Amino acid sequence: MVLKFLPIFLSLFCVLAHGSDFHDFCYKADIILKKDQSIFETLADIISESQIMLESKTLRVFSQQDKTVSNMRALKERITQAVEAIHKKAHMQGFYGAEIHHTIRKSNPVEVKIYVNLGNKFNLKLDASYVGQSDDFCRKHMEILHSDLRRFKASIEEIKALIEIAVRNMKQNGFFEPKILEQRVSVDYEKHEATLHLMIDPGAKVFFSDVRIKSFPNIKDCFVKNRIAWSEGEVFDISKVEETTDCLMNSQIFSKVKIKPDEDAILGDRVPMLIELEEEKRHTIEIGVLYSGMHDMNFKKESQTQKKLKSIITRFGWTNNNVYGGGEKIRLMVEGTPMRVSDKRSDYAFEAALSQPDIFLRNNTAEYCVSRRQELTNVFFKRSDQVSVRFSYPLPNSLLLKIGGCLEANSIDASEVFFRGKNSDKKYENFSIPVEIILDKTNDLLNPTSGYRVEGKFSEIFFKHSTIGILKTLNLLFSYNYALDDLKRTILAFKARKKSVFGQKIDLIPIDKRIYTGGINSVRGFSHQMATEIVAGEETPMGGKSSLEYSAEIRRRFSESFGGVIFFDGSKIFQNSSIHMDLQTEKKRWFYAVGIGIRYFTSIGPIRADFAIPIRRRRGIDSKLQFIMSLGQAF
Repeated sequence: MVLKFLPIFLSLFCVLAHGSDFHDFCYKADIILKKDQSIFETLADIISESQIMLESKTLRVFSQQDKTVSNMRALKERITQAVEAIHKKAHMQGFYGAEIHHTIRKSNPVEVKIYVNLGNKFNLKLDASYVGQSDDFCRKHMEILHSDLRRFKASIEEIKALIEIAVRNMKQNGFFEPKILEQRVSVDYEKHEATLHLMIDPGAKVFFSDVRIKSFPNIKDCFVKNRIAWSEGEVFDISKVEETTDCLMNSQIFSKVKIKPDEDAILGDRVPMLIELEEEKRHTIEIGVLYSGMHDMNFKKESQTQKKLKSIITRFGWTNNNVYGGGEKIRLMVEGTPMRVSDKRSDYAFEAALSQPDIFLRNNTAEYCVSRRQELTNVFFKRSDQVSVRFSYPLPNSLLLKIGGCLEANSIDASEVFFRGKNSDKKYENFSIPVEIILDKTNDLLNPTSGYRVEGKFSEIFFKHSTIGILKTLNLLFSYNYALDDLKRTILAFKARKKSVFGQKIDLIPIDKRIYTGGINSVRGFSHQMATEIVAGEETPMGGKSSLEYSAEIRRRFSESFGGVIFFDGSKIFQNSSIHMDLQTEKKRWFYAVGIGIRYFTSIGPIRADFAIPIRRRRGIDSKLQFIMSLGQAF
């Protein structure tokens, strides 16, 4: 709670009729907050106000719109009940020092006011003892709990959470069924703190034993065993049980995964585990639509006027899960656009992929993919055929390593703007070796509310029968999400991305391998590839060898279904100077955009609709407004 003192005025109005009789008596609650003028204090107060408003709904148990009182004695009894309810709710939220008083003014109607000064939430302390354990054991585990204690206050919910942490701490250190023998709270009003007293019986320390799998006929036991995070004889750890559960659920093969001790087979300190599995739907279908770009609400798609270029993509995917009983997947994906494209060209894509787990290493996944893609962008028309193989392997501490190879055959048409002389490679083939490492500490892929994500991807590209030689690319990404309130309804999110191409001068790099910014996952106020300097006298971006992008958002969830976003994006292209005098670009600068967005939360993830305005837009090139719609947060 940001404010030390919060006055809550609860006005009670009664209609006085027939002397001392009261009729249609009801309560009306109002919350008044004093806000500072500082933008930081105002932001903090808005967050606090939303929390208080949410909590105050539970305080309104004394609202009696449909009941009446007949005399002053009944009125005082009702006020007493209201004060007791406020005290109880205030204590549950950690305000043990709340001061409450009321006044009664005899008028017509009779007016009653209840004044509540919540004060500060009390701090929480912990006094824990462990039955049958040494002093060193108690000291070690108390230190672990005190490291978590710093973020807790003395509300009932936080006290319950601390008890759960104490029990979990035991389950992470070899005790699979600890018991709470005593739990009580003592309050020190002078020090403004409450102490949680716990007496815990950890029980006997145990070790993992063998595993019994209870599943359906279509799955091989080896697939399940390869995803078990513990080894036989290892000290029991509930976090490894949860890690195994998550790994099996993320395979998308199982609709239910339940892991528990096999009670009938426990022998001494050896605890066998029972894994119960239920099959997910074998075949899944996904349908989606992605839209970006707005110009006078005109959905026409043209190749020569970049400011009118829109992107409407419809996507259809079909997946066959667990094809051969070992967790294999076959996925087919088709993309297309319903929009008319100039020169009778149509955007489309086709992709077929087979993923196979446990090829060389335990928990490794290999993916084989073939694809055909044709697309018209703001810079070029491209047709590409690809054959790729990729291996991914999860490392400890939420790391994921990916390595592979990709063979491409590309055909590029850029209206002769950049293809000059002996370097006019309109058609070329290349082979690339990408290596990627991902550290993901976020709590959700499509709607992260906490944690961070770091990605690093390096590729070496070898060109066949071309003067280009070898190119190297580097793509670095960092995103961070921070919850500004305990309920994680207000999120501050930040993203920074760095891209680079090495090995050749800008004029020798194929136009589709150059770096551009702008679009749905970049600077949202500019259309795809257009947050980039334009070639003088043309309407086509030059592209570059390096870029820096960043985005900041404040996301606010108003209800279970709806939320809003305020965002700011920026980017700059570097190393885009051509040796050709007729290919010089406009003055280099940063590209900025601001905007707002709407979020509709579904069981899959949030559907986002963003409205972005470019700052210092180029007349005749950039639209006044960009509209984007897709699934998932921007980052």
